[in-house]
Order: sequence, then structure tokens, then C-alpha cells
Amino acid sequence: MTGPAAPPDPDLRVEPRRLGGTVPARLYHPPGGEAAALLVFAHGGGFSWGTLDDYDPICRRLALGTGSLVVSVDYRLAPGHRFPAGFDDLALASRWAAENRTRLVPDSAPLVVAGDSAGACLAAGVAQKAAGGDGPAFDGQLLIYPMLEYSDRTPPEFHALAERFPPSHAAIRGAWDAYLDPAGSTLPDFAVPPRTAELAGLCPALVLVAENDPLRFEALLYADKLRRAGIAAADRSYDGVAHGFLNDLPSGHPAVGAALAEIAAWIASL
Repeated sequence: MTGPAAPPDPDLRVEPRRLGGTVPARLYHPPGGEAAALLVFAHGGGFSWGTLDDYDPICRRLALGTGSLVVSVDYRLAPGHRFPAGFDDLALASRWAAENRTRLVPDSAPLVVAGDSAGACLAAGVAQKAAGGDGPAFDGQLLIYPMLEYSDRTPPEFHALAERFPPSHAAIRGAWDAYLDPAGSTLPDFAVPPRTAELAGLCPALVLVAENDPLRFEALLYADKLRRAGIAAADRSYDGVAHGFLNDLPSGHPAVGAALAEIAAWIASL
């Protein structure tokens, strides 16, 4: 599910950086000079694979389609680096973005932690930890077809869909097994975001799902849990597409354009 190579866009400046001296990243500066938001983005890949190049298409689309400055984080991958290595890299990148916010974007531009698939799990966890006082004050969290739940607390429809569309049940469990330490009971709740009971103070969320994605059920359950906790959480589903569509489908696909428009409108509301 690797995205197609995107041709260079003359209006988009892409800048390699090393955040905090340790975490490789790539900054996507939107055209026009002033960014609408500062997005700290963690890519998907089941916690175990994926590069900045693999997820270059979605970062370009987010920068151009929403006018945001996107910080794409090349976090450490499992199984060589289990939790909390990749999580800590995203948290460090988020602190770097917050500390450098005033020189990167206008004062009015919101700070958003974002990710797709497994990267959205990292983003949701970093947002939770920050809400507990250990991290920057995010204005929002953008969770794009997130993979959130390690256990099998999903409806029966999950298994039927996972037999027809990726990721399969075996792939999902394999990703979690590679990422988490076998002593999973000792993990902090934010490692598996739906397990967190106390959500007070969490920033607003936008959760995007695909109709043909087995992960859609846990994503919608999490959005509902946020709303029941009093958190502003919107969710949107896109018909006829599968997991990874925002990175994988051609730019002209209607679902891609609709999703980017939805994200841009949500950012404007923060």
C-alpha cells in the first residue's frame, strides 16, 4: 500500500531537518508564505515500515490541500524499536514544533498532531499524554483511518471486512505484536489510546475513515468515546475507498479531494 511517487511541485518547498538533533524529519512549506496550521505528522506502516518517501504523497496533499506546514516525522520503527521509541520520537517532534511555532507559522495557526493508520495511533497517544500535562498544548488531533485497538473488541463486521480488504486481521495483530512489549499489561494507557479512561482536557479531534477499511469500526468507536467524554470529535466516512486512500489514490480522485476539503474546513474551525 505504498503511495505513488509524486512529481515535484514548484510551489511547495520541502526541507529536510533533524529535530532536536536526533529525529529525522521533512518539512513541507505550503505556497503563499503563511501557513494555515502546523501539522506534526506520523506516517502509517503498521509501526514497522514506511519512510518519508513512501508517505511523501499524503504530506504534499496535506500541505497543498489545507495550506498547512507539515512536519513529517521519520520515527524509529518496530520490531527493532518497540514502544515507546517511535512514540517518543513523535513526542519530541511535537515539542520541537511547539517551541519553534512562532517562527514557523503565524500566531493564529493551530498546532495539530496528526497521523494515518499506525501513525494516527501514535498521534492519539501523544495527544493524550499532552493533555495530562506532559507535552505541548495541541489545538487539534487529526486521525486518518487510525489503527487504535490491540485487542479484539471490535464488532463482527470487522472480521467480514478484513477477509475482503486490507489490512487483514493477521496483519493487524502482527503489527501490534511487533510494536508492543510482550508484557502488554504494564503499558501506559496511551500506548493503546481507547484504553484511556480519563480524557478530560483532550484537544478536539477529526477522525477520517474509509468504507472498505476493517479499522473503521475501532476508529468510529474511539470518536464516539471522545464525544461521550465531552471532547469535540467529528468523524467522516468516505464511500467506495479502502485503507490508505489519501496516500495511494490519484490526486484527482473525489474521495481525496473531499477529505482534504474536510480537513481544511476543520483546521479553519480550530
